[in-house]
Amino acid sequence: MTIINNTQYRKPLAGSNVDYYDTQAAVDAIKPGAYATLPYSSRVFAENLVRRCDPAMLTDALSQIIERKQDLDFPWYPARVVCHDILGQTALVDLAGLRDAIAAKGGDPSKVNPVVPTQLIVDHSLAVEHAGFDPEAFEKNRAIEDRRNDDRFHFINWTKTAFKNIDVIPPGNGIMHQINLEKMSPVIQNRDGIAFPDTLVGTDSHTPHVDALGVIAVGVGGLEAESVMLGRASYIRLPDIVGVELTGTRQPGITATDIVLAITEFLREQRVVSTFLEFYGEGADALTLGDRATISNMTPEFGATAAMFYIDDKTIDYLRLTGRDEEQIALVENYAKTAGLWSDSLKTAEYERVLTFDLSSVGRNIAGPSNPHRRVSTSDLAKEGISGVVENEEGLMPDGACIIAAITSCTNTSNPRNVIAAGLLARNANAKGLMRKPWVKTSLAPG
Repeated sequence: MTIINNTQYRKPLAGSNVDYYDTQAAVDAIKPGAYATLPYSSRVFAENLVRRCDPAMLTDALSQIIERKQDLDFPWYPARVVCHDILGQTALVDLAGLRDAIAAKGGDPSKVNPVVPTQLIVDHSLAVEHAGFDPEAFEKNRAIEDRRNDDRFHFINWTKTAFKNIDVIPPGNGIMHQINLEKMSPVIQNRDGIAFPDTLVGTDSHTPHVDALGVIAVGVGGLEAESVMLGRASYIRLPDIVGVELTGTRQPGITATDIVLAITEFLREQRVVSTFLEFYGEGADALTLGDRATISNMTPEFGATAAMFYIDDKTIDYLRLTGRDEEQIALVENYAKTAGLWSDSLKTAEYERVLTFDLSSVGRNIAGPSNPHRRVSTSDLAKEGISGVVENEEGLMPDGACIIAAITSCTNTSNPRNVIAAGLLARNANAKGLMRKPWVKTSLAPG
């Protein structure tokens, strides 16, 4: 349960039955007009301070944000914790051990629970033993996973009933970040009659996937996640916040993967390590939420900490597409427009550093997987020695042959258009008699 420390600046949210914290009033009380110049991330951090910070240090903490200073740590209380099964299970084992210790001292072990809502998504352990040309591949791989992980899954299932404030998504439902994007994130929280921005820490480097929704999501280690889980503040300093203006529109036939590989190369050259990136501009406005998620998902490949997009009509469309409750959708739009988190409200935001990327410059390209920043245009494959004439011996695998053809990872599967396009390509190739070589192992895996 969220602990509300402050009452100052708490006001009814017009057109709803909940309250909110008027962060603009708090910031402008220190420096008139300052709120209008703050970047999106700064506005979210400021709201967290106004709602949760010790009143004695509130002015000093807000001043760090207003003056763009990085002298003092300030407390950040993420709204929730998202774990995948590996590190999440470790954290729950620690809590179970703490219960044993409490019981040994004569205490009530049932009182040991996460303070902050915690979501455990079991997805990262799936191995593809049976390839996609087997029509029963999914069922067979799931059976192997269940057998190998029987003890682990038994413990995880026990935590669902043993602990409060834990929501477990069982295996076979998809990858952690996609579930977080499509289902788990409300964008705007509504707890104890108070609306506030959804924020989270997650135990995986691609946790910033949901930055595409305007949700600050940061990947952390297991110990920090446990600390947040138990209600402790994560003390941070104001990050470098870099504006990334996206101009132009994509060329026909260019996928989100093409775009993100080009942007990754560009941002790595610009040295954005540990920064918060905020994408905006006409190019960003035109991207679908799926396209934005593909970009945000690559945050660790940029070297950044977060890759944010503003809340706008595309966000609302996506929430409706993914079956969010209409009342919740209305709250997101109402709150974002009231609190200055709607895209139109950010036109006056000022950034210490602005980068510009032209989406119309992106062509077809490939990269990785081990070096995602080493982008190669498809027109240069022969020149780079990647494609060319291969001498085949009947029945033998040639040098340089592909042995794995996989659609996997949250970067690709975050965008349904990419997956559907791959399926259509495969269907059309199959119709023309093109078949995989016998040594190629195919897979479509959620993690």
